[in-house]
Amino acid sequence: MNITIYDVAQKAGVSISTVSRVLNNNPNVLEDTRQKVLKAIEDLQFKPNPIARGLVVKQTNLIEVFFSWAGPVFSMEGYQFNLQSAWYVGLLNGINDVVQEKQYGLLINTISGVFDPQEVYRKVSSKAVDGVLLVSPYLEEKDVLRMMNQRIPMVLIGYRTTDPSVDYVDSDNRGAAVQVVDYLAGLGHKKIACITGQVKTSRNAADRLEGFKEACAKHKLPLPENYLVEGDFLKTSGSAAMRKLMALPDRPTAVFASNDLMALGAWDVAQEMGLTVGKDVALVGFDDIAEANTPPYSLTTVRQDYRTMSVEATRMLIEKINRPDNWKPRQMLVPTQLAERQSSGSKKK
Repeated sequence: MNITIYDVAQKAGVSISTVSRVLNNNPNVLEDTRQKVLKAIEDLQFKPNPIARGLVVKQTNLIEVFFSWAGPVFSMEGYQFNLQSAWYVGLLNGINDVVQEKQYGLLINTISGVFDPQEVYRKVSSKAVDGVLLVSPYLEEKDVLRMMNQRIPMVLIGYRTTDPSVDYVDSDNRGAAVQVVDYLAGLGHKKIACITGQVKTSRNAADRLEGFKEACAKHKLPLPENYLVEGDFLKTSGSAAMRKLMALPDRPTAVFASNDLMALGAWDVAQEMGLTVGKDVALVGFDDIAEANTPPYSLTTVRQDYRTMSVEATRMLIEKINRPDNWKPRQMLVPTQLAERQSSGSKKK
């Protein structure tokens, strides 16, 4: 015979709602009562049914991870929502581990192409789920705050805001850029340029640029205005930016690109000009995509810990779901790692 929550309630002499509160670690239960319920669960060898428990506490035990990405293709030439990319797989693996451990279901939703905040808002707010993990790096803060005004709990992944009421887990983009400049300065470079992302629409791009400027100031490195060239995270924009930098009378000896695609575009231009990457000019990217270490490329780059980001964000969301009345917003920045390869001219080839 299957033991149910009703059997536990009867044996413990409490209501089924009290049993549900104990199962969900609700703090509003007297300790004596909690122990009675736990003993009844042990005596009956009761194993909670997530769906049945959800019906009692009016929860679905289902969370949604929502991916929204801009641009036409995510590949060597641009962006497409690629289900095999290390970014996507790393995030999903971490999320899946936690939802299985916590006995939640997972709904995956995606939007790619022309970015439309209204479409993101409509899709996120229309689902019957307990909470949402939002991966949408092109959202503006006003759009995020609008979503946060809904009743559904939400945590951002790979995006941060300055509003203290918003929960997020992101890479330490600013600290990563500082690490890159420290590294290049340590190799003896005094003229370092940056190919930025779209700083007006991407918080990550803005943070990386701020970290770059901060580290240049720390090392007392000159930073002429023409050493900062904005790209759009696509390979072609990295190529165009590199042509501008290499045409300068006093051109840089090292270039930091805000993502790997732009860095690889810069690599192609350097080779077209007869320059040896890692010897005549150093290159460092950001993301550590598969192509970064696929011949002919051997790109020094910043590796993001996607799995840790997704694990921490999912744990945060589930705790937020279970503690609606006494939740305090949390923000977390996950450290990155520098992967040294041939493009920086370091000892590792």
